Amino acid sequence: MMETPVLIPHAGEQLVADLALGSAEAVIVLPGWGGTRYGPQRILLRTAAACAARGYTTLRLDFRGRGDSGGSATASSLDGMIADVTAAVEWLCAEHQVTRVHLVGLCSGGNVALGAASLLPQVQQVVCWSLLPFMEHKGLAAQQGTHRGQRLQQLLRKALRPETWRKLLRGEANVRGAMHTVVQDKEGDANERQRKTSRRDILAQLQHFSGRLHLLYGGQDPEAAGSEAFFSAWCQQHHIPVDTRVIAGAPHNFYTAQWTEAVVTQTVQWLTEA
Repeated sequence: MMETPVLIPHAGEQLVADLALGSAEAVIVLPGWGGTRYGPQRILLRTAAACAARGYTTLRLDFRGRGDSGGSATASSLDGMIADVTAAVEWLCAEHQVTRVHLVGLCSGGNVALGAASLLPQVQQVVCWSLLPFMEHKGLAAQQGTHRGQRLQQLLRKALRPETWRKLLRGEANVRGAMHTVVQDKEGDANERQRKTSRRDILAQLQHFSGRLHLLYGGQDPEAAGSEAFFSAWCQQHHIPVDTRVIAGAPHNFYTAQWTEAVVTQTVQWLTEA
């Protein structure tokens, strides 16, 4: 893959991205909330390379306030990230004659992808890895309790493993971190939760999306079951085609080469089906 670093002007800042030119059909890969355009274990880079090998134009984007792009990290927001993707799509169409766009996003990047798909007619397919419900839907007490219970069960399973006790005896076990995992609000403080909440009703606007949606989860992601059930029910209610797959044994960010390869392969195969 021959990538070129590019600067995309937007809102008085510069979006930094890596571009590989191919056909008039583009794949844009999007990192999670605090991530960069490489992704954990370079999964976004590997996905872009696999898509470029199939002839797609690919773009790996750093949101404003993230990675090499301009802007303040504390000013980043879900709506701002959606605006970044909109600017990138418009730039691709104007500068490189792209006519069709597919979006691939990890975690919050998936929420951004859905937000952009609700606005941009160029978006034809969306792939979301480890997608979570939007902030306003995650606030349901029953759902939150389920997630914390699943995290607790996961920690208890780890506690029963012999290697955990060996680490504990050697002083290598992070007991404080484990307890923090159970009680913390992983979405941050009130300010950060507000920045993760869109001013639009994205799901209401997404009802008019005429493309295809693919959801990919890790089997060991404690929040996967609730999220999968939520989005599957919503898509069925609004007659949006959705294909949901689970990578057995994989966690939220699909660590290990085997899980990463499974995600990349599944994503590219699904994108090229149409």
